[in-house]
Amino acid sequence: MTKQGKLTAAEWTPDSPGPCSPLDESAHPLPAVTSTQNTDAGGSVLKAAGKRVTVMVVDDHAALRAGLRSLIDSDPGLRVVVEASSGEAAYAQYRALGPDTVVMDLSMEGFGGIEAIRRIRSLDPKAAILVYTVHNSQILLERALEAGALGFVTKGSSIDTLLQAIRKTANGEPFVSPDMLPALLDRHRPARGVAFNQLTQREFQVFKLLSEGHTLPECANILNLSSKTVSNHFTQIRAKLGVASPAEMARIAIRQGLIEP
Repeated sequence: MTKQGKLTAAEWTPDSPGPCSPLDESAHPLPAVTSTQNTDAGGSVLKAAGKRVTVMVVDDHAALRAGLRSLIDSDPGLRVVVEASSGEAAYAQYRALGPDTVVMDLSMEGFGGIEAIRRIRSLDPKAAILVYTVHNSQILLERALEAGALGFVTKGSSIDTLLQAIRKTANGEPFVSPDMLPALLDRHRPARGVAFNQLTQREFQVFKLLSEGHTLPECANILNLSSKTVSNHFTQIRAKLGVASPAEMARIAIRQGLIEP
């Protein structure tokens, strides 16, 4: 809380992520650099004089990655050291380079941003991950924080907000863009409408993949699960949400702002 007693964009604690399984490659690294990260006794990132915070940009649109790299590199305290176009690539590149912070989109091919957050945080519990997404969905905010994201900024936010969020998360400080603060406050209120809070993190991942048009075997392959396990998740999803088919799931997901129409 601030001295005035008002909630700021940095006053919440993400939940711990789940287990991780190794994957993959297909990223587009910039020239390799040596990590400049050091931590104090409390785990905060400290920079030696002249050193810049190292950043990985994760988005499936090459033009957006290029724009973000140019924007971030224009800040004298920040430097993009690697890009990735998928969750799988982000996980692999984090293992290889260990950047100070990760700017992560959510909607990508493969297992997507939320699963990438979960796996990276399982690999490195102190990983600083900032979600940067077009979606202003309370549900996605909740799921990203549960997976281990330290920050959440919508793509409609100002440039200054994004750069501030990167610096804050690199220093281990939570950050949510101002437009998402009402959703943040609503997290602990009784659920209304579709009961997504009844879904486990894995069930939600299966729900989202099915809503995007993936088949059950494709979901199993993307999430590295058995077909039987995915089918069991599908059964639980239908029972908990009261839906009968992936088509119904897609309609719900569109209404809730989880996927594009």
